[in-house]
Amino acid sequence: MKIAEIISCLDKQGEWVNRSLTRDRLLIGDDEQEVNQVIVCWVATFDIIEKAINAKCHFIITHENPFYLESTLLPTNVRIAQHEKKALLEKNNIAVYRCHDLWDLYPEYGVRDQWAQLLKLNFEEAVQDSFIRIATDVNMSTLQLAKHITECIEPYFQYGIQIIGSQTKNIKRLGIGTGACTNIFEMCQKQVDACLVSDDGIDNWGAVQWAVDHHIPLLVVNHMTSEAAGMRGLKEYLNHQITGVEFIYEPNTYGIYNIGKDTSF
Repeated sequence: MKIAEIISCLDKQGEWVNRSLTRDRLLIGDDEQEVNQVIVCWVATFDIIEKAINAKCHFIITHENPFYLESTLLPTNVRIAQHEKKALLEKNNIAVYRCHDLWDLYPEYGVRDQWAQLLKLNFEEAVQDSFIRIATDVNMSTLQLAKHITECIEPYFQYGIQIIGSQTKNIKRLGIGTGACTNIFEMCQKQVDACLVSDDGIDNWGAVQWAVDHHIPLLVVNHMTSEAAGMRGLKEYLNHQITGVEFIYEPNTYGIYNIGKDTSF
């Protein structure tokens, strides 16, 4: 199957995606290539690209931008890495498509809903255009909830999470977001007792300070951790929808570790 046909399967969906201003584009490569296998990943690091080369795979679907930043004002190290990565992809005839805006909010298989499913809590029904989900009847302390989440996320190479605020507060309603879209102010409009956020979905001077002042514990995970299950979901979805092509999920396995003294009380 041509790469363009696979991309078309995705591009023709998603009324929530502004197709005139979207991140979902072919970033590099020839979409007229015929392929029989595709790697799906959260971000196409050099490690992922090497796996594609070894597997003789010529198409990668990535959720995040593998070229770091888009600007004419870039650190020299970033420009060098961009050129090296693009040269490696071109040398091995590997095309890369970014599937981001569609997949964040895609029902059931997408990032938001797969994240909620991974956490094994009772969630209210999703609102289609919202990045927020609300879990009810949690009935755990912040610390108990943190340990529960840690067990859930371990398959995606994060080992422990950060708590900001009380470890002993009883949590009945938990707000979660999607990737970096973890707006605690929107969550707190839903009368949550705590928020599960990504490390790049909050700022210390605004969100964290406000949460501390209002006694809302924050449980913090890595951005990748909260989205990886959704990329596995994309692999499953495409294998169901498209025949004659094998879609393979390749995890980003670099590992996220929380090291420190046990301060539970």
